[in-house]
Amino acid sequence: MEGVEGPLLALTLVLMVVGLVGSVVPGLPGVTLIFLSALLYALLTDFQSVGAGVLVVLFVFAAIAFVADFIATSYGARRFGASNWGTVGGAVGGIAGALLGALFLGIGSLFGLILGTIAGVFVGEYLKRNRHGDQSPAQADWHRASRAAGGVIIGYLASAVVQGLLGLASVTVFVLAVSQ
Repeated sequence: MEGVEGPLLALTLVLMVVGLVGSVVPGLPGVTLIFLSALLYALLTDFQSVGAGVLVVLFVFAAIAFVADFIATSYGARRFGASNWGTVGGAVGGIAGALLGALFLGIGSLFGLILGTIAGVFVGEYLKRNRHGDQSPAQADWHRASRAAGGVIIGYLASAVVQGLLGLASVTVFVLAVSQ
């Protein structure tokens, strides 16, 4: 396996760079890809330079990134006034947007995910406000729904920062472990 270590390390680092980009671009694998790349490298090199301790640290980073994504987007939407209707609308819209984006735009599924989530929160909030034929002004309903959808964007941005930092930390830990 000696002649394979150099190309294996290069491939692992390329996958980690893709994971680093994915940690800030929604819809692409991020910190999880970095962890899986390190795990595969460790397995194929018999844990010579990347041991269990490093893998545990990278797993914890990946788990935190995964949870942070859900918390940040949900908190952003809730903080800006989204109700359960908006949250459910965002989930449905995100799934529908990702699927439609993948079907019609290929790589556009990540943009479909973002736009679908925002549209879903907006529609969910608008429907909630008007579900019983409330006589509140339509302009106020549009404003509330827009505000909740804007919270999703703020949540995505916060999530991207956290995931980007965790991705960078993960790659750094891996490179330090391999370079020793």
